[in-house]
Amino acid sequence: MKKLTFSIALSLIICAVLSVIGSAREVEDLTDKLIRIHVIANSDSEEDQNLKLAVRDGILSYVSELTEGCKTKTEAMESLCDGLGRIEDEARGIVAENGFGYEVNCTLSREEFDRRTYDGFELPAGEYDSLCIRLGSAEGKNWWCVCYPSICLGSAMSVDKCGVFSEGELIIIKEPEKVRYKLWCFEAIRKLRRLFLK
Repeated sequence: MKKLTFSIALSLIICAVLSVIGSAREVEDLTDKLIRIHVIANSDSEEDQNLKLAVRDGILSYVSELTEGCKTKTEAMESLCDGLGRIEDEARGIVAENGFGYEVNCTLSREEFDRRTYDGFELPAGEYDSLCIRLGSAEGKNWWCVCYPSICLGSAMSVDKCGVFSEGELIIIKEPEKVRYKLWCFEAIRKLRRLFLK
């Protein structure tokens, strides 16, 4: 009887571990399909926060144009990379028009994001490719969204209709409460990995 109980318990543990590993892969696949856009204000002062929003509004249409015809994330990354100087110039011009002399730094890089909720969807914590626009010392609250697929830019489409996500990934994005424990396990594993790989 003890052997049977032990075998059942071991089987359940193995199933749980395999389920978490499978979910972790699905979340990582999801993070690899997106390009985030991130505008970070100089500070939390009202003026700097308003400037952040002005920069956001000023560059979104150009970023949308760059990614609009892209069929894959690779194409979108190449297009953004080619347009990076222009994005930075646009942002710098908006900063100057608003009477500030802040440095503007635009990069395309892999960045760590916490779990974030947006209108109608939630993105899990993870590493995402990101177009990041830093204003001044970039110590203020930030604005973020997704520029590929174009979920929140000028030519925005719904997460269901963008054609990028699998059924499982749509559940993670649109109904995270259904996979909350899997996301929690995934985030815990990521934190441990970061802790020990530093």
